[in-house]
Amino acid sequence: MSLKLKGVAAASGIAVAPLVHFHGDLAFIPTRSLAAEEVAAERRRLEEAIESAADAILVLSRDLAAELTRQDIRIYDAQLALLHDKTLQQELFRTIEQDRVNSEVAIQQVVARYETVFERMEDVALRERAADLRDVGRQVLSVLLERERKSFVAEGQDYVFAAEEFLPSDAGTIDRKHLRGIVTARGGKYSHGAILARSLGIPAVVAVDELLQRIRSGTRVVVDGESGVVIGDPDDEEVERYRHLAHEQAEAERRVFEVRYLSSRTPDGAVVRLLANVESTRDLSSLERDITDGIGLFRTEFAFMERHQFPTEEEQVALYRKAIEWADGKTVTFRTLDVGGDKPLRYFKTPDERNPVLGWRGLRISLDLPDLFYTQIRALLRASAGGHARILLPMVTAVDEVARCRAVVDEIKRDLAQAGEPHDPDIELGAMIEVPAIAHVLDQVMPLCDFASVGTNDLVQYMLACDRDNPRIAHMYTPYHPAVIRLLAHIAEVVGRSGKPVSICGEIAGDHYFTSLLLGLGFRELSMAPVFLPRVKLMVRTFPIDECERLAKEALGMANSRDVRALARDLAKTGWSRFLEHGQS
Repeated sequence: MSLKLKGVAAASGIAVAPLVHFHGDLAFIPTRSLAAEEVAAERRRLEEAIESAADAILVLSRDLAAELTRQDIRIYDAQLALLHDKTLQQELFRTIEQDRVNSEVAIQQVVARYETVFERMEDVALRERAADLRDVGRQVLSVLLERERKSFVAEGQDYVFAAEEFLPSDAGTIDRKHLRGIVTARGGKYSHGAILARSLGIPAVVAVDELLQRIRSGTRVVVDGESGVVIGDPDDEEVERYRHLAHEQAEAERRVFEVRYLSSRTPDGAVVRLLANVESTRDLSSLERDITDGIGLFRTEFAFMERHQFPTEEEQVALYRKAIEWADGKTVTFRTLDVGGDKPLRYFKTPDERNPVLGWRGLRISLDLPDLFYTQIRALLRASAGGHARILLPMVTAVDEVARCRAVVDEIKRDLAQAGEPHDPDIELGAMIEVPAIAHVLDQVMPLCDFASVGTNDLVQYMLACDRDNPRIAHMYTPYHPAVIRLLAHIAEVVGRSGKPVSICGEIAGDHYFTSLLLGLGFRELSMAPVFLPRVKLMVRTFPIDECERLAKEALGMANSRDVRALARDLAKTGWSRFLEHGQS
């Protein structure tokens, strides 16, 4: 009898092959105390190991260059940047010197501290940066321990990779020729492992609970990377059905690749701006500017989180200018400092709170610490002289908060003008709609703003009183809830009446099944993790606006999440069948 396990769909496609368990090979880490005279030599040992690991990453990236897109090969550039990150290296060296421990222990301790910070973050894309740290740490440990990473050769047999997680360095140790699918017990669709799976065209399902315990190595499985399902020991009828589905999906993926550089217009000519969410300037090196209309969400908190003290105004100006120069005239939306709650700063102690997600965070901190806010706004205004920048205020809960921020921006603009300091006097100020209360006073907020951006991750969580990271109730967290759909419709209508733009920058912006629904509700600007841009663009180019509006009208009349979700998915599948048959794009 077949066994069906549910996980998170990370890379689309269907795979049918025997499952093979992979296990880490760094279980034993030696521990020893250092004498004072040994510290300098141990530091040099670690420096040499870091350089050797960097050389290995370069070799792997060159090996994969022919198989990956230009954008995705830069995942390894991000790993190199982590290895050479001065803050990370200094913390490793400090641990060796102060704690008098060997390099292997220092790596374990420092990586664990960083992991704790990342994994407490609410934003999924930021949380999954922890996997990159683990991978980089694992590679340096392999060098220190003088262990060659074990390679797997499938001996001519197709297989499905199964492990705790799939990390970028794993691509260099497995038989990619016969790899048909990837299934892991942890991870997410924003991880670099998942991005590599998509780039390699390998179906992947992650976060499958009890995967390694419930499906034995060698068992034939079906991996459905579209629905996030893994079927152990399927019968012949199930296998045949999934193989037919695999053929259809492979053709759809070809169409996704074809539209990457085409305009994001609906068949009836409506322009939809598709923008990217980024965490730092490092992300820009792996983002192809031609596939996006700009940066819809630049998370400035990373500039603060990666340092040992608050960045100076000059440091911030330099950082923001890099992003604006990269955009080359396209929009860059900078979200002001959004720390606190699940995003702590190591050098800034916030009070312990019973419920930090509802506590002192985001704009609340900025308004309570005016010097901090003033410095960031001044830096953003100075940087804005070089292009099209926008300022986005996070965690807005009241109209007077926006009014206070508007007054600060206007005051700094006057000061800069008097000093003859270049800046954009017409820089746009926007409010992030992620607290349900602010959505109901938008008619009073919009006169103070130039645009609005909907942060659906928090908005859904707050609306449904549901912690999506709590496994007992995570199934209750769904943006397809009728109340969420009706609130989104309200937001689009109110902001639309003001004549100002409104964007979606939460996870649903990158959910291609949600695209037509958002267009039908009235949204014309979507900002998402870059990996989802081509698929969403294909959806935009598939459905005319009147068809999207009919979908939205029907969804607004529904009573439960399941029906809304099924409606959106059925439309997507129907539309894709149409363009697959007629070759429309």
